[in-house]
Amino acid sequence: MPRPNRRAERRLAILEAARGVAVREGAEGTTLRAIATAAGMEPSAVLYYFDGLGELVRELVYAASDRFIDTIHEAVEAASGPAARLDAAIEAGSTGGLAGDESRILYEFWSLGLRDDSLNDADHALDRRQVAIYREILDDGVANGVFRPRLAIDDVAWALVALEDGLVMDILAGTKTRDEVTALIRSVAEAMLDVTLRG
Repeated sequence: MPRPNRRAERRLAILEAARGVAVREGAEGTTLRAIATAAGMEPSAVLYYFDGLGELVRELVYAASDRFIDTIHEAVEAASGPAARLDAAIEAGSTGGLAGDESRILYEFWSLGLRDDSLNDADHALDRRQVAIYREILDDGVANGVFRPRLAIDDVAWALVALEDGLVMDILAGTKTRDEVTALIRSVAEAMLDVTLRG
């Protein structure tokens, strides 16, 4: 029986501690010392597992992105037919990252991507993954005569992702409810695709 990879386990434990700190303290409070304290370690010990705070934050953002995309995939796979799948993608894309705090983490560190190319790459990679999910649904809906797009499919997919990106911030800030956000995105999707969604 192979021995467990203690280094990998310790890295995961540190990342989980970093996740808790990020959710509680935000980007400003996510320091190496705060993460080390949450992990029950000295900051110098954390540096044995990560090259520094920058690497830790990047890993944290990529892990949150992966969990968020998994949530969307699960919701879409559970739905049947293009309209139901689109509805599921909108719901999960708007609210699926809230329960596990993925959205909070992604938004907390978004502005750092303006100065950190690797974080900017993480944000763009997440956008492309979301667009790919929408594009697959939209292509299927057009092929089956369910959607009659008023814009190019790529434009519709990018518009839906952009709406989610902007409006989820309103949910986190408390200026709009989940229902208000998903209803607004559904109504835009309906107008762009000449379709009625369940909502």
